[in-house]
Amino acid sequence: MTTTTHVDLAFPVRGTSLPRDHSYALYGALGRAIQALHGAPWLGVQAIPGRLVDDQLELRGGSYLRLRIPADRIAVLLPLAGSVLDVLGREVTIGAPTIHALKPAASLDAHLVVIRFTGGISKPFDRAAFDERFTAEANRQLERLGVKGELSLRGRRSITVGGQRIIGHAVGVTGLSEDHSLVLQAHGLGGKRTMGCGLFRPARMALRLVAEASLAS
Repeated sequence: MTTTTHVDLAFPVRGTSLPRDHSYALYGALGRAIQALHGAPWLGVQAIPGRLVDDQLELRGGSYLRLRIPADRIAVLLPLAGSVLDVLGREVTIGAPTIHALKPAASLDAHLVVIRFTGGISKPFDRAAFDERFTAEANRQLERLGVKGELSLRGRRSITVGGQRIIGHAVGVTGLSEDHSLVLQAHGLGGKRTMGCGLFRPARMALRLVAEASLAS
């Protein structure tokens, strides 16, 4: 079986609440805390989950900041432990992390995948044309990774980046071998991985995160 060189670092967090759509601001806060994270192509940042109340996420004892990284980058992230991040004016205290190896699963989900189209998105926005182009490009990316699986769109979603709304889809991939599951989890699909996009997890866990996600539908 193929072994993956990537892991998830899970940092417990303490705080009161965060806006639902906080991924862009979270990435900025991480870059201010550790300069090496700014523009790091190897970094995947999952939005911090919480209990959704009036478009705000209430942070709880089970709220974690999860970072997907190559195992040889763990030392770069360790200084985050004990730090206090300013995320849109909210203080979030970061605890000591635990390390989690990626586990293969036949079905994986990502709560948001965003793909940049050549020539941009046509205006006025054509939903059917967007979905068709999105599916075709996502499948091309799977092929480039050498991953064989059945891709499906699970609902249109969006993220706000620098005041601009970027549209994508929740995505599921099923029928994966163990090797291909690990490859997809390590490399993901699409862009904006530092803002929680394109990161896949075993389906049951990912679906729970969708329900709590900080990404606006």
